[in-house]
Amino acid sequence: MSQTSPSGTTPPPAGPAPAPHHVGNEYPLLDIPFNAVVDGRRYAGEGLSLVEARLSGLVDRTLDGAEQVVRLVFDFPGFQLVLTPDARVSVEDSASAALYFTDPTGEHHAQLRKVLNDYISGDLTSAGSLIRSGSLAQTKNGKPVAPRRGVMQRLRAGVASVGVLALTAALILMAAALLHTRLFTTDIATPGRVVPQGQTLRATADGQLSYLDTGAAQGEVLYAVDTVGGETLSVAMPCDCVATPVSVAEGSTVLAGEPLVALADAEAPMVIEASLPQELLFEIQRAGTVAVELPDGQSFDARLDGSFRVPGVGSAGDAVAATLVPDVALASEAAGQVAALSVSRDAIAPLAPVLEAGRAAGRQGERLFGAAQAATQPALSAAWGRVSGLWDRNSGETLSSNDIQSGDDQ
Repeated sequence: MSQTSPSGTTPPPAGPAPAPHHVGNEYPLLDIPFNAVVDGRRYAGEGLSLVEARLSGLVDRTLDGAEQVVRLVFDFPGFQLVLTPDARVSVEDSASAALYFTDPTGEHHAQLRKVLNDYISGDLTSAGSLIRSGSLAQTKNGKPVAPRRGVMQRLRAGVASVGVLALTAALILMAAALLHTRLFTTDIATPGRVVPQGQTLRATADGQLSYLDTGAAQGEVLYAVDTVGGETLSVAMPCDCVATPVSVAEGSTVLAGEPLVALADAEAPMVIEASLPQELLFEIQRAGTVAVELPDGQSFDARLDGSFRVPGVGSAGDAVAATLVPDVALASEAAGQVAALSVSRDAIAPLAPVLEAGRAAGRQGERLFGAAQAATQPALSAAWGRVSGLWDRNSGETLSSNDIQSGDDQ
């Protein structure tokens, strides 16, 4: 019997049944290679999305429903990417389980979305258990295609290359300078002192400088020393010149032999007074100069004064008083400054015999070549003369090799 509606009309025929609802979510599971570490046990990944993960392995059934921090491990060639989302464990059977991320938009979200998107687009591909860069930028034969660089990129690369080369050259020069300083430069322990060129008056006994008058005229008392023996030694101004104290003043304690006053003409140039160790005298004389550096940073070379004489006796550690004449003119204001002294050995000196042998071999070769050239020159000239004579006789005709060989008979 047909069914009628309350109004007495017949209802329309029933259509097809609606499709059942999807039981999962809108995020597809990807078969990207990964591993998961849950409660200290490692599982192989079977599928992954932004909200869940499928695992396989020996599953601990007591973890069903537990919420904890899990580790998702992505193996790339040479490094790993590890994400730590919060997840709820759902045990399906003894060999599979599911992880449902309880905070899908947590701190891991951006990195996980980047990895999945790159895997979907092909920028990342799998090779076994590793994730590698995709093959979109490769040709059919498997060789990568080098991207074409623009003008600015090539310009930047050129500038960077030049910068690297310049930096490398600077480092090489710096290393060479440090090596030369370390191996071939010796610092003189006792510093020198800048003084006017002239003579230096020294203390004749130990004591205290009780009087000093740098403006004393010739014949007047220049300074006096109260010795430890209770005597007072007075020294008169020996010349009509300028007196300059050498780091002393009235009341200073002085030792015998210590320089007290430098005497020089008003226009006298500045020189360096130094105490040179005897063990370095040979190196100084072979080098010819001593490197000098003043406290203000000024550097120059100085040579031994022409009146310098090497002492006949003494040990290697003894010091020898010497005067060094600078290669530059120093201002009078530099008087009294201390100077750092050093001597450099010639790095090429050990190779001098080899270089001299090479030069001698070159000269010998040049002499042999000259002798050979002088010996062959007459024969060459005679041969050229015969050829020229044959050419003159048979001008306009073709010469054969027999004509040239029998040139004397013709």
